[in-house]
Amino acid sequence: MSMNYLILRFVSVFSAIIMMMSNTALSYTGNVLIKNSLQNQKDLIVHCKSAHKDMGYHRVHPTGSYNLLYKLHYDSDFPYNENNHIWCHVWQGQGFKHHQVFNVYDGDHWEAKEDGIYHQWALMYVWDAAISKASSFGASCISLGLLLASSLFFSFILPTLVV
Repeated sequence: MSMNYLILRFVSVFSAIIMMMSNTALSYTGNVLIKNSLQNQKDLIVHCKSAHKDMGYHRVHPTGSYNLLYKLHYDSDFPYNENNHIWCHVWQGQGFKHHQVFNVYDGDHWEAKEDGIYHQWALMYVWDAAISKASSFGASCISLGLLLASSLFFSFILPTLVV
């Protein structure tokens, strides 16, 4: 083998490694799990998409799960940019007449049950509802947190500052 061939081979392998490393540094694979916990052996239809990619329709059988793997593009200025915004539609019931849509993020675990869609352990969306229970639940939690924080401030911290 000639020296030119070895140098050319080394440069091409080195370039390929650099390109793979830069691609890995700028993006990674996101993962979302959607589990079918519906009763009476009902299937679940899942359709997830972003502004730029349609992940297709998937039928999830009873006790089964759909594992959405997708490529995330890292941008330090906008970590949740439009390239990473993904939402999922789910349908269930006779003729798949019950529907819900929700945003998903990397690491999410969702579960479809008879009364709605759960995120981790909390009921977030009821079937066919335009407004989620989560919005009122989340607002209640925030209000309660602010109330507790202000009462702590006025009961314990403020008196020590005045003295």
